[in-house]
Amino acid sequence: MDAGPDTEAPHRRRTGQTWMDVALSVSAVTISLISLLLGIGNGDAMKQLVAANSWPFVSIGISNRDEQRGPVLRIVAQNKGIGPAKIEALEVFYKGHAAPNARALIHAMLGPQADGVREPYQGATFVGDVLSSKEIVTVLSIQDESVGAANLGKLAAEAQNIGFRVCYCSVFNECWISDRTSGLAPPRPQKTCRPPTTPFTL
Repeated sequence: MDAGPDTEAPHRRRTGQTWMDVALSVSAVTISLISLLLGIGNGDAMKQLVAANSWPFVSIGISNRDEQRGPVLRIVAQNKGIGPAKIEALEVFYKGHAAPNARALIHAMLGPQADGVREPYQGATFVGDVLSSKEIVTVLSIQDESVGAANLGKLAAEAQNIGFRVCYCSVFNECWISDRTSGLAPPRPQKTCRPPTTPFTL
């Protein structure tokens, strides 16, 4: 049987001039590398854009006066960022000492006069919740007059001695910790939110 005509293996076209062949090869490799670097750069830019569009910013503040300028103690959290925030941990301090819960915080603020006083308060689940962008939640509110005018006034006056530390993450598990225990400070990036030594619960 006739095996047919022999076929030649494909080969790279050459110009016949060595220096030009080398220049063309180097140019092709260079263009490939530039294209690869541009692709990686575009990928990083897109990743940063997506992260920026999902960036949360949780801020906690205190109010010690209501709409009628009456004394209250209200702890409010707000997500001022663009994306939702997963609340992973919360610590509340009074004069540098961590309070494990709302009742302990109230007793620390009132001191000896808290004995025998019923401290009515309202609170909301905070740790474990997701705050959407611009959402505001009241973490703790004490404004019931049954606590007593003097006690309510003292709680409002002592609000300046309360500090917070809250750790939260974005939907991409990028985490930050906001530490307001010693003045205002911007949130710091964290690899993960670690369980606090004294978590605050209601």
